[in-house]
Amino acid sequence: MMAGDETVRPRVLLIEDDEAIGQVLMDLLADEGFAVRWARHGREGLDVLARWLPRVILLDLMMPVMDGWAFRAAQRALAGPEAQVPVVVLSGAHEARARAASLDAAAVVTKPFDLDDLLATVHAALAVSPKA
Repeated sequence: MMAGDETVRPRVLLIEDDEAIGQVLMDLLADEGFAVRWARHGREGLDVLARWLPRVILLDLMMPVMDGWAFRAAQRALAGPEAQVPVVVLSGAHEARARAASLDAAAVVTKPFDLDDLLATVHAALAVSPKA
């Protein structure tokens, strides 16, 4: 498998406004063999989703421009396969699990997170994700 060949690597869309967290996750996911695109807020995430179909979305909740709740509502309103992409919520918000319950997320990972646990959660989401 060639490193640049996105046709055989599972695609992950990361929507995260924190530069340091985003860079760590981009590197981690790429090293793990994923094709990754990074959006800095929900509006940018929707733009990426319109042209690049991931198998899993890692979604921060608290972001400028468009937060995670607004992104998820817009994603679920889409008519195509983009609406069915499972979402793993990343959040440092107090009571993140309870606050994310309305999003029908595949999983919630609270910040700060263990990188091995995050990877295991992404792999579990991929197992139930439709092939893109």
